Parts: sequence; C-alpha cells; structure tokens
Amino acid sequence: MRARRLTVTILVLSLLAIGTSVAAAQQAPSLGAPEPSETAPPPVTTTTADGGLDPWQQVLIFAAGIVLLGGIAFAILGDARQRTRGTSAASDPPPPEGVTHQHKQRAKRQARTKAKAARAQRRRNR
Repeated sequence: MRARRLTVTILVLSLLAIGTSVAAAQQAPSLGAPEPSETAPPPVTTTTADGGLDPWQQVLIFAAGIVLLGGIAFAILGDARQRTRGTSAASDPPPPEGVTHQHKQRAKRQARTKAKAARAQRRRNR
C-alpha cells in the first residue's frame, strides 16, 4: 500500500514539474535573446536592371535544346533501325509477281486457323 502511495506521489510531482517547465518555456520565447525593438522597415530600393538573360545566353540555351532534341531523335531512330534489322522483311522470300501483301495474307490465314482451333477446343471443353 505504501509503495503505491509513493509511486502515485512521485508520478504526480513529476507531472507537475513537467507542467511548470512547459509553462515557463511558453512564457519566454526569446530564450535569452534581447527583446526586438520596433524599427522602421528598410527603404525599398528599385533597380534599373531588368535581370533577364543576355541575347547570347538565350541563343546558347536554344542551341543546347536543339542539340538535346537531336540526340534523342538520333537515339530513337538508331534503336528502331537496329530492331528492324533482326525482323526485316528482307529475310522472307520475295513475293511472286502480281501478288502483293503476301505476308499479310499469310498472317491472316494463320490467325484464322488459330482462331478456328481455339473455337474447336472451347467446344470440346463444354
């Protein structure tokens, strides 16, 4: 019983001590710094310089942008050409004379055959 009273008393005293230190901290926001005195705001100064870029700086920025866009275009086109080399139509035999779009016709025929087989499989699985 005594231990409980002692514990409760210590707890209450510690909370009171914390509460007073928090209140004291809120009353002294300067933390030892001298109190600011009211002074007039500094006068507004106007500058005559526009602060913009010089024409040669603008030219350099636009030139750098053009070079950057050109480099990006070069990389994209180079990658596209590299990818088409491996899958180009040159590896297929040339179409016979008078027949155009043979590769489209063959792809369409293969797709139809594949779709027909898929439909037949679905019918079997019912």
